[in-house]
Parts: sequence; structure tokens; C-alpha cells
Amino acid sequence: MPTDLPPPAPPREIVHAPYTALAIGLMAGITSSLLGVGGSVFLVPGMTYLLRVRQHRASGTSLAVMLSTALLSALLYNRGAQLNSQPGLDMGVILWLALGGVAGAVLGAQLSMRVPARRLRGLFGAFVAVTGVYMLLHGFLHLPQGQPHPNAMVRVLELVGVGVLTGALSGLLGVGGGVVMVPALVLLVGYTQHQAQGTSLAVIVMVSVSGALTHSLRGNVIWSLAAWMAIGSAVGALVVTPRVYAIPQETLRAMFGIFMVLVGGIISSSRPKGETGEKPRG
Repeated sequence: MPTDLPPPAPPREIVHAPYTALAIGLMAGITSSLLGVGGSVFLVPGMTYLLRVRQHRASGTSLAVMLSTALLSALLYNRGAQLNSQPGLDMGVILWLALGGVAGAVLGAQLSMRVPARRLRGLFGAFVAVTGVYMLLHGFLHLPQGQPHPNAMVRVLELVGVGVLTGALSGLLGVGGGVVMVPALVLLVGYTQHQAQGTSLAVIVMVSVSGALTHSLRGNVIWSLAAWMAIGSAVGALVVTPRVYAIPQETLRAMFGIFMVLVGGIISSSRPKGETGEKPRG
């Protein structure tokens, strides 16, 4: 006997969970400060698996949280560089990266509404894992550091191009772009791991503004969760960032690679309960 019953509704999102949101934010702040990736590798999975937040709303909310997290961490990185007599943040590099990143973030946020949630999560996990493998190989094989291009115009084009790619991934996947920015700065600009991570966080601040605004206008930012996660992430950043410069850059790079491989593999192979995989509307 044929039936025309509608498909079951997805589980209701949990939008009021201060303690869980604080814990997710704390882990995001620690991750952001230690690896320069913006913290979304904990924010997005934490919201989708623990709070049943839909993927697109989790991506938008994570961008809003990263504004405060990345800003605080970047300032602490710059201070740490000065205290350790190392190069601090270069505002010229940051501005060119951000110029491309802002345009890319708007494009990515628009595309995110036209990509099925299951595919979106798969792209997120696969990209993170591939980036992690690259960073591990770079350390184990002792590959040479990149060098800035001698032609100033070519160097600017490189930075803008990296920014566009970073921003697009930020708006599309809610990852903040650090998983692109950090390796790109090491490969193309010749930054140390510490300097690349600090610069990545500074660019994430600017890039996240446009991506978060676009998601917010579409109703994809859950502010009741974002506020609590921002508090937790600030605590994590204040505790961890001042200690990062005590870690050798080879060790820090290996930590970056291993963490990304693990997180990417978990996200790619898992499917949150109640996910329909349907293409989003709008």
C-alpha cells in the first residue's frame, strides 16, 4: 500500500546551552591560539554534533565567534614576537591578503547556500586532511622554505590570490581560512610557523567580517550560542597564546599537520544524526 508520508523533520537545534557553548568556545580558543586556524575545527563540529545545529548555521555562527577569537590571538602573537625579538605582524601583507579575502568570503558565503550539507561537510573534512598531510610532509622531508618574489607586483598578486582562496573557503566552509593561509605563507612568503600563524589570525579577523555579515543576513548566525562561545574562546586564547613562542617551529608545524589530519578524517567519515543531505534552499 503506497504511502505519501512526508520525510521526518530533522532534530530541533539546541540554541540555549551556555555551558556546552562555553566548553566548545574554550577548545576553539586553545586551537586558534596554538595553530592559527581560527578555531572553527572545534566550533563547527561541536555545534553540529553536540547541539544539532545545521551545517550552514554552524558555519555562519563560527565566523561570528572567530572575529573576537582571532583578534585577541593575533594581538597576543604580535606581542609574543616582540618579546622574543622575532618579526611581528606586517600590516602591508595583512592588508593585501585581506583585500582578496573579503571578496572571496562573500563569494563563498553565497555558494554555501547552494551546496548540499553533506557535500559541504565532506569538502570541509577532505580539505583539512589534505592540508595536514602536506604540512607533515613539509616537516619530515625538510622541504625548503618559500621566499618572497623579487618583483613587488608579482608578490602582491600572490598575496591577493591567496586571500581570495582563503576568503572563499572561509565563507563556504566556515573554516576561517587558516588551513589555507598558514601553509601558503610558509610556502610563498617564507614566514616561520609562528609568524605565519599570527598573520593568519590577523587576516581572519578582516575576512570573517564579510562572511559573518553575509551569513547573518541570511539567518545563519545563532547569536545566543555565539556570545557564550566567544567568552570561552577568549579564555583559551589568553591562557595559550603567550606560551606558543616557547614551542620550536618544527614541533609546532608537526602539531599543525597531525591535528588537521585527525580532524579532517573524523569529519569526512561521520554524518551527524538527522542530516538529510538535501540541497539547501534560498
